[in-house]
Amino acid sequence: MQSYVTDAGHHLSQTDYQLESRLLSAIRARFRTYGYQETGTSTFQDYDMYASLIGTVGKHNMIKTIDPSGDVLVLRPDVTIPVARRMAAEKTTRRRLFYVQDVFRQPQDKSHHKEFTQAGVECFGENTPENDAETIALAVHLLQDLQFDQFKVEIGHAGFFKDLIEELPISTEELRKLQELIQSKNLVEIGPFLNDLSVEESISEAIKRIPLLYGDPRDVIEKALTITLNDNMKQTIEYLKQVYHLLTVYGIQDSVVFDLGLINHMNYYSGIIFQGYLTGYSKPVLMGGRYNDLTKQFGADIPAIGFGCIIDYLLEARKNAGQVERIEDTVEVVIYYEQSSIQEALPAASKLRNAGYQVLTQPIDKGSIPTTCTVYVTNEKSLLVHKQKQMPFQSVDELEQLLRTEMRET
Repeated sequence: MQSYVTDAGHHLSQTDYQLESRLLSAIRARFRTYGYQETGTSTFQDYDMYASLIGTVGKHNMIKTIDPSGDVLVLRPDVTIPVARRMAAEKTTRRRLFYVQDVFRQPQDKSHHKEFTQAGVECFGENTPENDAETIALAVHLLQDLQFDQFKVEIGHAGFFKDLIEELPISTEELRKLQELIQSKNLVEIGPFLNDLSVEESISEAIKRIPLLYGDPRDVIEKALTITLNDNMKQTIEYLKQVYHLLTVYGIQDSVVFDLGLINHMNYYSGIIFQGYLTGYSKPVLMGGRYNDLTKQFGADIPAIGFGCIIDYLLEARKNAGQVERIEDTVEVVIYYEQSSIQEALPAASKLRNAGYQVLTQPIDKGSIPTTCTVYVTNEKSLLVHKQKQMPFQSVDELEQLLRTEMRET
């Protein structure tokens, strides 16, 4: 019989799990400071729901299964969509939600995992420049919390490109190809591609300049105004100007750049879109944007904006940059006891645990455990040892007071 010692699944080492846990604690804490409440969705989702939606996860990217009744299900390929569906079903028009869940997709690159952890926010019911700027500020503050010193949040607008291509007689396949060329900033091939489409010169010139609309937001806005071909494009630029002003009020202007060639693979985005990049790491660690039309596919009309972080990428980036704190195997408190003192030792451990301390108990003759503070409970003595200091105590309350003092100094 074959022994399955390892597999190709999504597994972390024990140390990585501890590092990921710390990352997630910091992320959850930051989300809550902006008024978000945690939510979740089912691991198994209806295949028909995803298959019928426009501009979401491709069918070839879903991991499918069949339940006993014969219905086709998929392992959750996205979190935003089921959250939006529930908002529409509950007829709730305003809510701030965050999630930490595993997402499952068939990767195009075989080196990528089918399963990855994603943490994100969804803000429903608000549709203003202030809300967009606040969401971007949350993304910036989150990366700062995770102690990434050098990063940029690239900001674009899904409407700018969509309004421009409305001027084009272009098929779906041609549009996909054009999006790939713009996203990769392939200036060499964009011109010949447009020539083959017999595109008007003014439109062709505007499209060829989109990949160059990257960098300082003030410069990008100035250049973008020279290629606007309709009122919608002008309104988009004015909107971006408002958002940028608000970002300067937040004091995070040095952490953002504008990229009007930014195109998200999720086509349900309708307004502001953004991605977070870390210096020295090639993949975006967070992605998001405004999706005002998504709930319309579920019979509601609730504007929304959100973003998601790929926890696996954040962890990998920290490790690559050497920003990994040491994970200690020591526990906070170990209580060693003689069998004759077990009636005092075990209740003491329970009380300390209820006070929030990490406590292990061990018979005194069974060896030692790495620890920060050592407690001895015997017939002869009750003693706390910390950093070569020996401190006797008479009661659990006195022990707790000693621990509080020692931990605070540590």
